[in-house]
Amino acid sequence: MSVQGSGPAALTCALLLARDGFPVTLTEPAPPPAPPAELVLNAATIRLLTDVWEDPGLVGGAHRLTGRWVRWGSDAAPVEVAAAAVVVDGPELCSTLEQRLPPEVRRAAEQQPADWTVHASSRPASNPPVGRRVLLAGHVRSADGGISRTATTGRSWIHLVPLGDGRGLVRAATPVPPDDPEGFLADELAETGLDEWVTEPPGRVTVGSAAPWLARQRAEPGRIHIGGAVLRLDPVSGSGVGHAVRTAILAVAMLREIRDGKPAADLLGQYHRRLGAAFHRHLCGCAAHYRTAFDSADWLGELHITATALTGHAAQLHPQRSAPAFTGRRDVAAMT
Repeated sequence: MSVQGSGPAALTCALLLARDGFPVTLTEPAPPPAPPAELVLNAATIRLLTDVWEDPGLVGGAHRLTGRWVRWGSDAAPVEVAAAAVVVDGPELCSTLEQRLPPEVRRAAEQQPADWTVHASSRPASNPPVGRRVLLAGHVRSADGGISRTATTGRSWIHLVPLGDGRGLVRAATPVPPDDPEGFLADELAETGLDEWVTEPPGRVTVGSAAPWLARQRAEPGRIHIGGAVLRLDPVSGSGVGHAVRTAILAVAMLREIRDGKPAADLLGQYHRRLGAAFHRHLCGCAAHYRTAFDSADWLGELHITATALTGHAAQLHPQRSAPAFTGRRDVAAMT
């Protein structure tokens, strides 16, 4: 087995394959893409990682969040709910996971010949995203605390996350890339009132695509795509890392069944359909969320693109039918 990647999905895949007795070689992309500096892991993702890696203290030193404050929609009243989460340093988490890999996992600078190659390092170039929206992100000086805050304006949703030590991360998603990202974030903080919790506005702001996408080719004989090579979720979901790790669990379950003599074509098809169904549900959730908060022409355009994609995905989904059952981990059921 050859696993290509250096993020949580690739490392989890290498771990589980080694536990199942597969010879595994881990190849990092050159140069390896840097994970986001901060990752917010919700309670479900924390449980998943600590369970799979058998380490209750895996994120023990991370900054802990205890709740979420949300005002979604211009006329909505704010709601505060208890919601356990942690903020971790992305590269540090990946380094910790790699150090916990068993010695049976070999490292290689270049891809090695293998019966199966698992790709987790890059997006297939032929996949268009579902939408045009972008995500702006910048660091601010912020009052310490354990409450993340989300609000909307007519132009964007904006999310402020305390990182500890007087630092914060602010992110905003909008359909049209602004000419002045720093000014845009500062204006959105002021319009939502979230600037009350910011003592210093964002300096350098990064801008990247936020639209979700799903690989057309997800599995074929000898090759499987997982994690960031098979799908990206809209950041409004807050569960990207968890879904990436679940694709790794699902892929290992499929490879185990193939090794045990189950028909490879059936299993590859099931993997393809399960990811398609999960992505379809994600798009439905995005449409429902954005429909309640935005009515500008730009956001209605995003909703139209999403509706068109949902129609296409619905046509591709197969009706429920008898299929091989993956065994060995209950988390696989989360992808059905």
